Order: sequence, then C-alpha cells, then structure tokens
Amino acid sequence: MSSLMSGSLFSVLLVLILRLQEFVDGCTCLPAHPQVTFCNSDIVIRALVTRKRLVSFNDLEPYMIKYAVKQEKMYKGFEKRKLVEYVYTASSSAACGIDLETNIQYLITGQIGIRGTIHIGLCNWIVPWDDLTSLQKWNLKWNKYETGCCCQIVSCHNLHCSAPTKTQCAWTDLAYEKTPAGSQAKNSACTKREDGSCHWSGEGAASVNENIYYGEP
Repeated sequence: MSSLMSGSLFSVLLVLILRLQEFVDGCTCLPAHPQVTFCNSDIVIRALVTRKRLVSFNDLEPYMIKYAVKQEKMYKGFEKRKLVEYVYTASSSAACGIDLETNIQYLITGQIGIRGTIHIGLCNWIVPWDDLTSLQKWNLKWNKYETGCCCQIVSCHNLHCSAPTKTQCAWTDLAYEKTPAGSQAKNSACTKREDGSCHWSGEGAASVNENIYYGEP
C-alpha cells in the first residue's frame, strides 16, 4: 500500500473517530453568567441572520454551517474585526453546533479561528435580540459587561458558598432560583467601584446578601 493511500486512510479514520467521539460525548456547556460568556468571547455583535448553508470546511471538520449575517452593532472585538459578514458553527448539535433562524436578529458571541473565521456554538451566548431583557441591552449598550471583565464572577450552587473576595461577585441564581437564567443573569452586571472592589449593579443585585454565604441550611 502506498504512503499516499495510507495517509488518506488515516485521515478518513481520524475523521470517523472524531465524529464518533462527538456523538458519544455530546455537547456539554457549564452554566455561566452572560457577562462571563461576553468576557470570554473574541467578538460580540448584534446581527440579522440572512442566509444559512452547509459548506466544506477542512479535513477535521469537513462540513460546517455557514451563516451570512448583517451586522447591526459591534459590542466587542473592534480591534480584531471591523465587520462580521459570516459566522460558522458545527453541523451537529452533538458537536455544539447551533441552529439559527434566518430573518431573526440575534446577539451573537463567538471566537476567532486560526483562519480569521468567526465560530459560534451552543456554549456561546446567542439569543434572539428581542428575548434579551431591557437591562441586558442596557449593559451591552453602556459597556457594563466589558468594563466588568476585570472582575471575576464565581458560581454559587448552594447556600453555603464562600464569601467572594474584593474582586469577585458571587453568582447565586443557581442557588436561589435553581436556574442559570435567574434575576442576576437577566438584570445584573458585575462592575468595579472606584475603590477597586467589585459588586453587582442592576435590579438583580438584591439577590446577593451576606446570608447566602453562611446561611442556615
């Protein structure tokens, strides 16, 4: 068997193994406050999805979904890209691919790939613009999420969380409301005060009390 044929068979087997692994593992995303996803993203835009199609991408990811988008507003990534016209996602939800509808305006967060392409997935913060709360839109418009990226949001899963440090905010939606889409996620941003300490600002800030850290069982 020639080395060329052996190399081709190896590539095919590698793709099949990776595909099989996708379906075995599935897509798992840890709950995250929207601000965390915002801060971990390279690009954040508001855009209208105008077209979608399946395209050939590379040997390891032979097919991806390519969305054509009309960028309405950029909230993060100015220094990397001035305009986003296309975003890519995996072709299956098992590989964290996300299905977007055309003629719908979305808030889209994503990462820049090695080719300069924008990649999005189920673990990104992607939601129809009309489904955002007024305070989420306000935090985006006035850069509250971005200026708060210097703070750390720590997840609190029960009523016995450790007290946050000066530069942390305790995210308590999972403890109080048993959902990652609670009042803090919908209405609050973790921002820094003039003295350098971080705190929740917004209507959801009231859900954080000192009792959450060492409260009664």
